[in-house]
Amino acid sequence: MSSKQKTLKKPKAAREAEREARTVPTATILKNVGKAAALLLLAGISSPVSQLNLSPVYGSIPASLHHQRAMTVTALAALIGQGALKRYVPSSIGDYIAVIAYWSPVIQFLLFPYSGKLGIEYGPLVTESLTYFPLLFLSLVAAGNLLDCIDPSRLSLPSSLKEIVIPITSYFTVSTISKAAGATIPSLVGNHLYFTRIGFQMLIASASAFLTPSRIVLFAFPAILHSLWANPHFPSESAFQKANATLYARQNYTILARQESLTGYVSVMESQAETGFRVLRCDHSLLGGEWLVTPASYEKGQRKRETIFSVFVLLEAVRLVKPHKSISSAPVPDNKKSALVIGLGIGTAPNALISHGINTTIVELDPVVHHYATKYFDLSPKHTAVIDDAVTYVDAKHKTHPGSFDYIVHDVFTGGAEPVALFTVEFLRGLSALLADDGVIAINYAGDLSLGSTRLVLNTIHAVFPACRLFRDSAPPPELKEGDADFINMVMFCIKGDESKHAIQFRDANEDDLMGSLARRSYLQPREEWEVIFDFVPESNGGKIMGRTDVGELEKFHKESAVNHWKVMREVLPEDVWNTW
Repeated sequence: MSSKQKTLKKPKAAREAEREARTVPTATILKNVGKAAALLLLAGISSPVSQLNLSPVYGSIPASLHHQRAMTVTALAALIGQGALKRYVPSSIGDYIAVIAYWSPVIQFLLFPYSGKLGIEYGPLVTESLTYFPLLFLSLVAAGNLLDCIDPSRLSLPSSLKEIVIPITSYFTVSTISKAAGATIPSLVGNHLYFTRIGFQMLIASASAFLTPSRIVLFAFPAILHSLWANPHFPSESAFQKANATLYARQNYTILARQESLTGYVSVMESQAETGFRVLRCDHSLLGGEWLVTPASYEKGQRKRETIFSVFVLLEAVRLVKPHKSISSAPVPDNKKSALVIGLGIGTAPNALISHGINTTIVELDPVVHHYATKYFDLSPKHTAVIDDAVTYVDAKHKTHPGSFDYIVHDVFTGGAEPVALFTVEFLRGLSALLADDGVIAINYAGDLSLGSTRLVLNTIHAVFPACRLFRDSAPPPELKEGDADFINMVMFCIKGDESKHAIQFRDANEDDLMGSLARRSYLQPREEWEVIFDFVPESNGGKIMGRTDVGELEKFHKESAVNHWKVMREVLPEDVWNTW
């Protein structure tokens, strides 16, 4: 008689007794499920935290190039190989999660100096393969071991799903938490010592050590000491001094101030070279900069700080647009006008508007950017500051105060990408409603005219403002051919109404407009030879425009643009400056 037949002939009471013997107590199940959920929660939160730590060195978009795919591969390897691993690894494998978490800041510190050699394609992937992905792998395996106490046969599911429901649930738990944490954490960054890049890592490591108490965590003791006392990225005064000592010794740079904030790692840096300059950095991008007045620059005729980037001067030409022919009222002096600036940077354009007596409102999302622009770049206090999301502000303002502004300056590009919501037809219509009938709007956009993303943005702007002229901020390359890549900063000047672009004419800049500035003397007056002739396609003829539901069309191009931007930034400033943040 087979063993199966013997089992079938057992009395029902005996079979019930055997099943009861194999049943795990409910209290144990609840304890294990809770512990597994906590491990999965920490693994999910660790995903955006890992990305945050890469963003100052690689930029937020380039750092994410392979992140999600590598996450999925790691999760599948853990869930598929869990059964085989039980033969070779101890059941206490979860004890090592805290050790990896504590060592992650150290590994990142050691790898960041090699970011230039690793490159934008492999640098983030290599770094996370030694930090976050091992943590994710061990968390899923440990959670799976804890959830073995659940008998899948008792679940009221089709038999084909019973064995895979727990692993799949574990993966989707991590994925869901990762997305939720990614949307929440940026608003917390900078509010406390622990709510910083390394602070989050230390919190996650400490929580892991609490969940899986073990002497193994002693192996993390050197890493803890390094993070607290030797890592220049730690948000402490001693770490700040270490970062400055390193930068000054290697590149003759000094960090004047730094702060982690909701838009990224923000810092003010100054070059101590003979021709010195000061820049405002956000992650792996520059929001603006000024040439300092040094003996060398003074000999060349520079008498005041000058902006490094010509596009910010070109934006000021919004004041040079002549009144519309369709408006018969007498010209209004600047001191009777008002302006709205979307996006602050270091405040070059808004400072110029304020200097001419224009009542200026600045909408800036990041309070740290506004603070640093005021303290280190002499942003005039004579303005109305709105520290808020521009979409929220414009949506509310245009309904209650239409026609409020004579000038609007729209300048929000950073990090190789733009906030797509600020280029939708809905947002631009809100700006149009806020613009006075005889007003002018200047929109800065950085992109390649040969790319579909640039065409989409420019076409959307033109759909709202049919009368526009487009200028680049520097001379085109001499050997540029049609279809060649040409990544440029450009400014689009537009007015309301259905007039053609010929309705936009510029008066000549005078000495009051130039304000004794060499940069304004070179770049304030829009030049006809720098005008970009662009064929706008009306929506009625099949031209694409971007609404709030179509932003994915533009986001598809962000990766390529951000990678190119990363490479450009590596040429603008030395690698050590980007790596030592």
